[in-house]
Amino acid sequence: MNDLVETLEDLIVRLGEFDKSIAKLKTASVSRTAQRAIPKALYKEWLPVLGALEQDVLIEPSSLEALGNAWQRLVRLSEAASPRASYRSTLKTLIGGLETDVLHPLIKRSGLKTVGEVVRPLVASVTDPRIATYLDESIRCAENNCVRAAVVLAWCAVASRMHDKLLAVGLPQVEGEFDRMRQDQGILFRAFTRAYKFSSPPDLQEVPDAHLILLCRFLGWMDDSQYKQLKGALDLRNGCGHPGGYQPDAVKLQAYYADLVQLVLANAKFA
Repeated sequence: MNDLVETLEDLIVRLGEFDKSIAKLKTASVSRTAQRAIPKALYKEWLPVLGALEQDVLIEPSSLEALGNAWQRLVRLSEAASPRASYRSTLKTLIGGLETDVLHPLIKRSGLKTVGEVVRPLVASVTDPRIATYLDESIRCAENNCVRAAVVLAWCAVASRMHDKLLAVGLPQVEGEFDRMRQDQGILFRAFTRAYKFSSPPDLQEVPDAHLILLCRFLGWMDDSQYKQLKGALDLRNGCGHPGGYQPDAVKLQAYYADLVQLVLANAKFA
């Protein structure tokens, strides 16, 4: 993958240099044999790259088709003395497409491939098989560029740990704590007005996660700063669990995992 990225970067640089050399011409057309030979040479280097990209599910076939058309236009221009303006417009399209539709997605995925190396040691202490399964599936999703799925599955591990902790407290007491939180006039709790009744463990799973993490704060299992960070993580999970254009990058994803581990999964108060 790194070799492919480096080859693409080199092609883009050389196409850019070719464009600059044309821009410096004082003639309206490109007629010098040496200059006209450059597009064909670069196109030959593109073909094996294209072969690799055609096998890559990350790259849209429509993008490769558009790039192929741009390459063909460039090669046709080089077959005879052609207008400089036509060269430059074609090169602009080609370079832009290579950068936006191919290079950037590959670089992003390359960064995501490192997520597992960073995160797996963080979660190594999680021994609960059910929670470990969520985390393993989540990390594998991230490594395969399914970022939003990774975020949602990682949150499942947190929700599972919170449910287990609250069930250990006992449903009658949890119900009572929700009532006490509803009556609390503290700045964090005064907007909470929901009354809950629990008759069996599945009832707890119907409680919105936002209310669960607020109850965890009320019970003192985290302080205000920890609650704020966990609420931010829940906001990210909700953003990834619903249609939208935002998708976290590798850096954001690593920070997300680190927060979940520190705030809940490795927090002794949730043990």
